[in-house]
Amino acid sequence: MTHAFTYDALPQERVHFATSVREALGNEVERCGVQRVFVATSKTLHTQTGAISLIATTLSAKCVAIFDGIAEHSKLDGVLSAIKAARAVNADLLVGVGGGSIIDGLKIVQLALAENVETIDGLIALSRSRTTKSHQVRQIAIPTTLSGAEVTQAGGGTDAGRGIKLGFMNPYLVPRAIIYDPALGALTPEWLWLSSAIRGVDHCCEGYLAKNVTPVYEAGLLHGLSLFAKSLRRTRKVPGDPFARSESQMASYLACTNSSRAGSGASHGIGYILGGRYGLHHGHSSCVLLPHVLRWNEATTAQRQKRLSLAMDRPNMSAGDAVAELISDLGLPARLRDVGIKEDQLPTIAEEAAKHPVVLSNPRPVTGPADVLQILRTAW
Repeated sequence: MTHAFTYDALPQERVHFATSVREALGNEVERCGVQRVFVATSKTLHTQTGAISLIATTLSAKCVAIFDGIAEHSKLDGVLSAIKAARAVNADLLVGVGGGSIIDGLKIVQLALAENVETIDGLIALSRSRTTKSHQVRQIAIPTTLSGAEVTQAGGGTDAGRGIKLGFMNPYLVPRAIIYDPALGALTPEWLWLSSAIRGVDHCCEGYLAKNVTPVYEAGLLHGLSLFAKSLRRTRKVPGDPFARSESQMASYLACTNSSRAGSGASHGIGYILGGRYGLHHGHSSCVLLPHVLRWNEATTAQRQKRLSLAMDRPNMSAGDAVAELISDLGLPARLRDVGIKEDQLPTIAEEAAKHPVVLSNPRPVTGPADVLQILRTAW
């Protein structure tokens, strides 16, 4: 019998799957009734592809600025520059084109515009607030990776001076609309597309094992994991297959929509430390941590992990081994040493991670730095 629970819906109005930006963006802007659109994207997309020119052409005179100064991990200095640029043109809509750093960065821009914040100290203070009021200026997200930032009400930003990842939260930070265009995904470098997908696999696995999981979340997480296991291998073999990329985008949506409600664990929590302090890409942190965290968690979640193996069509393998096989098949890094983490850094990482609230939410209780260090040493 299903136990009672409440599903908290977010104010996200539309999600377009397998849709061309050229077809959907103009209609969405018209529906929103806005006139001054601020576009944020990466330097690579802006200078090395025709994607942003296409978007600017689609928006025509309504495109009042194109900004490409938000760096990986949404470092706050770049976000602050984006805030000033958006305020200078009196933007009434934000459009984020890129990966999680761009979309999360615009969430912080949106919150800062609503709260009249203009300094780094103000942003740091804003990360501690948890307002729920609606915002006049919202975001449309056009993701080009599979990290899933476009479906959540939380945005992460890095205080580079202290090496700390900060969280910003408000229900209205979830983008008003999403446009998943597989053709734009094909412009993303292979390593980034595939590693960000492993972040999505991490969402599926840790979300399914999380303490707050419900039958609704379980269904989405298992189906998302199944889509990832098939579509990613297809993309590695045939990069130009738009159907495989579209399935991966759907998997990303299912993964993060449900894991953001169910919760996560040590792979995510340790990854936040590795990203904030050591600059490690979140996709790579999932590659090098998730299999080992799954194995460490088998002591308390072995039965549930069998469902993860089934979803990946590997019923005779442990979930940790099935994820490790997928990572290998995609040609991605598998060890902390492969991504620049030094062995003598592990104790410091363990000390910090053992205090992180996401690590402390792990399904097998983390009782102190020694537990984290055990995971890190097997991953190194």
